[in-house]
Amino acid sequence: MAEKWRLVYNPEGDAADMIAFPSALVEGRIAGKYMLSSESLPNTLIIQGFKRAGIIAGADVNIDKEAAKKQDLDVAKSARSGRGAPKSVGSMSLSDMMAKGSRKFKPKDVDPDKPAVLLYTSGTTGKPKGVILSHRNFITQAVEISDHYFKMDHKDTVIGVLPLFHVYGLANGLVPSMYFGCRLSLVPQYSPHHLLSNIEAVKATVLIAVPSMYMHLIQLARMRKSKIPKTMRISVSGGAPMPLKTLQEFEEVFETQISEGYGLTETTSAVCLNQSGKAYKEGSIGPPAPVIEMKVVDDDGKDLPNGEVGEIIIKGKVVTQGYWNMPEESAETIKDGWLHTGDLGYRDEDGFFFITDRKKDLIIRGGFNISPREVEELIYTHPKVQDVAVIGVPDKREREVVKAFVVTKEGEELSERDVLDFCVQNLAPYKVPKAIEFRESLPKNATGKILRKELRAGFVDDRLINKEDTKEAAE
Repeated sequence: MAEKWRLVYNPEGDAADMIAFPSALVEGRIAGKYMLSSESLPNTLIIQGFKRAGIIAGADVNIDKEAAKKQDLDVAKSARSGRGAPKSVGSMSLSDMMAKGSRKFKPKDVDPDKPAVLLYTSGTTGKPKGVILSHRNFITQAVEISDHYFKMDHKDTVIGVLPLFHVYGLANGLVPSMYFGCRLSLVPQYSPHHLLSNIEAVKATVLIAVPSMYMHLIQLARMRKSKIPKTMRISVSGGAPMPLKTLQEFEEVFETQISEGYGLTETTSAVCLNQSGKAYKEGSIGPPAPVIEMKVVDDDGKDLPNGEVGEIIIKGKVVTQGYWNMPEESAETIKDGWLHTGDLGYRDEDGFFFITDRKKDLIIRGGFNISPREVEELIYTHPKVQDVAVIGVPDKREREVVKAFVVTKEGEELSERDVLDFCVQNLAPYKVPKAIEFRESLPKNATGKILRKELRAGFVDDRLINKEDTKEAAE
């Protein structure tokens, strides 16, 4: 693995990513790019998927290397920072790598089904899983899905506002832009102002974004009384469901149409599209792309007829071969080539799919998956916390945010600010709860499992489709 692996460490995100990713692949390597756990811990990187035991220590920590060797433990110490400081073993700067490059270099021939990229995604267990995506996965996504819907070419200017550690920005932004020779305009530090200014300056033709970004653009455009250039021909929303109201407002303000996609990291992003202005159906994720098979099954894996709710499963050349060094989880998720998404829904008579619920408890905020258990386990480490449960709740601006229900230890006092400050210090910003509610106890079943549905009582998730309402509307 060490000889083939290349970790792209570029937290800020800039044009260097456009060189670093492809350069790793043409050398026949497996590339990966991660967002760090927290800006408060800039030198901390969570390493997973390795089977050997070892010690990772800071520059000032004394390690008994002889004792570690006797225990068959690898030891890695962080290098001191600063100009001229030693580099971590096996690392190199992009500028050094480019300086040593040769015009005689020839790309390495690789098996298209071999791993190209590892992307880590949140899981219901709280432990991120390394999704293995092959060269064939990415080529299929670009040539047989993106090109099928949008016909991108060298005359297009694509706005690259999505991070490349997320499959959406990588598979639907960077890869097709390079494959079809498009111009890619990067917006490394997102803000509504930067995004709108960039769109106007480069006369963009393609915008691939998440729902919250479209909401921000609407608000900003109304304040500035501006419109997106008439050059914009493609606007795609993905990563999380888009409220119908937002879609309608965006099309009204910018006089352009939005297509809403659905996909997962495990499917190399999009597998279907609900295209506004065409055979659009409110609340649907659309029909699958021609190269994708999708169906609805019951708990026994048996096919269900149109209209019946079950688990949505997917098959096709974009589906991952599994999770890195996690054979049991891979076998549980992928059965006979079919990816079990964990999403519940149904298919109508026209072949359009509708999501009605989620089998998994993942929270989707701004297109990012958040594991409730990961946040819970962090809050559990607070010395004054007895019990905690985390769920996603609706928010007018970002559609779904993190909320934590906390039970304090007897005799202890804890404020909402105390909990939030604790989370800010130890979690990535998008994982920090937006609300804390204190309770005397949490609802649990006979085995002690927290009943999240009871915590959600009192509100309805308006992103999910009520089958009966849809049927009445159609009649």
